[in-house]
Amino acid sequence: MNIYQFDVRKYALLLTPPFLRGNLFTALLFAFCEPLAELYINFLRNRKQNLIRMNHNYQKFSVQQRLNNAFDPIERRIRIVNAVQYEGVYLYTEAEDDAAYTKTQWLSDNPLYLRTEAELTSEFDFIVEIPNTNINLYQLRAEIDFYILPSKRYEIVII
Repeated sequence: MNIYQFDVRKYALLLTPPFLRGNLFTALLFAFCEPLAELYINFLRNRKQNLIRMNHNYQKFSVQQRLNNAFDPIERRIRIVNAVQYEGVYLYTEAEDDAAYTKTQWLSDNPLYLRTEAELTSEFDFIVEIPNTNINLYQLRAEIDFYILPSKRYEIVII
């Protein structure tokens, strides 16, 4: 038996004496019980939302799963990607360079670098990629803000 299964009408009718259980009194009793039944339904909805929120945490896969469940349940196209796409490669200075351990040789005084500074840094910690559908951005931001840490910055990109 689930402790949250509660039929308001049934228990209201059980608490009335048998000699008062006529049609008119039962209808009046059900009319008085209707606000309590609505309150009970709101309680169950709130409980369901709280259980869903407790099953997810701030980790990337968990937030991505929650966003896909809430906003794109069929195709699941919402993705969370890192804002910095490339890792920086540490280049040794001439003082740190040891010929016995590394085989580096400069061909010119102005070497070409692999990545630009813009590719190695970003002002955002992660990017949320969403499909071009009718997703409510305010609701999406509220859902993301609930799960991620306040120090994390993100950007929403429509793909």
